[in-house]
Amino acid sequence: MFGLSSCALLPFSGVKYLRAWFYPVALWALIPIFLVADDLRRAWSFLPLMIIALLLALWVGWHRQQSQSFSAWFRNPDTLLPPLAGGMWEETFAEGYHWRRDQEAQHRLLSAQIVQLRDALQAMPDVVVLMDARGQLLWVNPSGIRLLQLQWPEDAGKPLAFWLRTPNLRAFLAGEGPPSLQLPAPADAQQILEGMRYPLADAGALVIFRDVTRIRQLEQVRQDFVANVSHELRSPLTVVRGFLENMLDSSIAADDEVSSQLRLMEQQTLRMQSLVEDLLSLARMEAAEANPEHCETLRIADMIHNMLDTLAPAIAQKRLQINTALDGDLGFFAETIDLTSIIRNLLENAIKYTPANRTVNVRWERRPGELLFVVQDTGDGIAVEHLQRITERFYRVDKGRSRRIGGTGLGLAIVRHAVERYQGHLEVASEVGKGTTFTAHFPLHLARSVVPDSAVS
Repeated sequence: MFGLSSCALLPFSGVKYLRAWFYPVALWALIPIFLVADDLRRAWSFLPLMIIALLLALWVGWHRQQSQSFSAWFRNPDTLLPPLAGGMWEETFAEGYHWRRDQEAQHRLLSAQIVQLRDALQAMPDVVVLMDARGQLLWVNPSGIRLLQLQWPEDAGKPLAFWLRTPNLRAFLAGEGPPSLQLPAPADAQQILEGMRYPLADAGALVIFRDVTRIRQLEQVRQDFVANVSHELRSPLTVVRGFLENMLDSSIAADDEVSSQLRLMEQQTLRMQSLVEDLLSLARMEAAEANPEHCETLRIADMIHNMLDTLAPAIAQKRLQINTALDGDLGFFAETIDLTSIIRNLLENAIKYTPANRTVNVRWERRPGELLFVVQDTGDGIAVEHLQRITERFYRVDKGRSRRIGGTGLGLAIVRHAVERYQGHLEVASEVGKGTTFTAHFPLHLARSVVPDSAVS
């Protein structure tokens, strides 16, 4: 249609009416000109053609006028009922009317839902912040304005990092850092906020900060209680174990019944001591992040081999095959006690739950952007419903079997906290009947180059 897009943008008027008819009439008027230019005497012989052209021009002009009338009505939000039309355009106007009515109903429903959502977000006690792809503020609820001490709407369009000067904040807001971040509130340094970032489809992000001050206080009370009780239990258990050893070495142990009871007491004392040591290790790891002053470059491959030598009796007893793929030149900058806990607990766990005559695979390697320590067993595996809780304190998949095998139930919790101290994370993958794979992911910046002290398998 000639000029339809440009004409449809104008309101329906007399000028537009004339414009709708201009092209077909001009087309019809050109025919006699061409005929005269050819042969004036033969003009009357083309009269039927001219009549057909005129009718065609009238038909095209009428449809053009109807289309522009439909466009003018459809684009005018103030006019609900369509103008009168005839022919095929009557049905077109009717369909347009019903479609427009349905769209207006959906628009009213959507507007009501948006108002409800806005009211709910404004009533939330948590901070709700909407940012664009560059980290600039688009919207914040009243709780956010109060807790972040914003001047709204004057601060709209400014980056959130302008008010919150916290380490790793920019990486967190960009989606490159940890999944959550804790920071003191600008209004009150004693108030702790925990942020969670949720990416949006339009490349922006929704950030929610909730007040976790009370939770942190209760968590600190729990940590202090566990650490204090564990520390107070260490000395009595040491004394009890010392006396038991003396009694076992004395003549009183000559009686078989007394000797078996003393050895059972010694066994339970050792179990309690192991539990106390694990609780103290867990409390230490929860207390703070790793101190760089206490860190050193560790030869991980050598540490793994030394730990396997320590566990050699258990490995030989079950006739397990240990396959290692260790990068002997790849070191790690960390505290020795933390890496020792990670290596010992993962290897002990794999050996403990792998049936006899099977294999355990151990890898230490560099991957693009990260370091991996992988321990893969070929045991019974872990069901999917247990994977999310397997690293919780004292969580048992099979309580009866765990009691028979032994252990404190804190090993994997210690591993998870030790890995997280170095901004890493522990991944657990398992398939029932085929085994479980524990993968400790560490950031690449902790890698160091070392010369191995021993050959690496």
